[in-house]
Amino acid sequence: MNTFDSMAARVSVRDFEDRPVPRGDIEEIVSAALYAPVGMHMYESLHLSVLATPGAVKKFTELCRRQSGDAQADPVHGAAALIVVSGRRPDEHTEYANAACMIENMLLAATDLGLGSLYVQGAIRAMRGSAQEKEFHSLLRLPAGFTPIGSAAIGFAKDKTAPRTAPKNDVTGVDYIE
Repeated sequence: MNTFDSMAARVSVRDFEDRPVPRGDIEEIVSAALYAPVGMHMYESLHLSVLATPGAVKKFTELCRRQSGDAQADPVHGAAALIVVSGRRPDEHTEYANAACMIENMLLAATDLGLGSLYVQGAIRAMRGSAQEKEFHSLLRLPAGFTPIGSAAIGFAKDKTAPRTAPKNDVTGVDYIE
């Protein structure tokens, strides 16, 4: 699939099948993250934690349920894998931009592989300062000094959608300056 086809086909999946993602696919998706542009080449300021099995993702979901107080919460909507991007400079705008570039590369790679994906940031952010933060860092095997910023949930979408023929966004203003 070419890049534009992947962009047209990529949607946020909120209903995943209950089956694991092959390890080779996860490794390709992680590789895509490593091709992302990183401001000032500060690669050492980023870290990826790969929850590669449904069991590992379930531990994350349970932490989210405890953090939110909602026994039904499922911020990853049943995804089989979750790749969390963490940074050393969580209060720097550039760190979020770098993480977003990595996550978008992963979402497009998942689409290219025929997998569904979802950008998950709110649940990651909610862990910061919570009673579950230390346990979350432990689950991620996070090196000291890193803070989770965002993530890509990956799995097989229950419902397959056809690629869009036009962008969903028809409201953002665009001016061509010549």
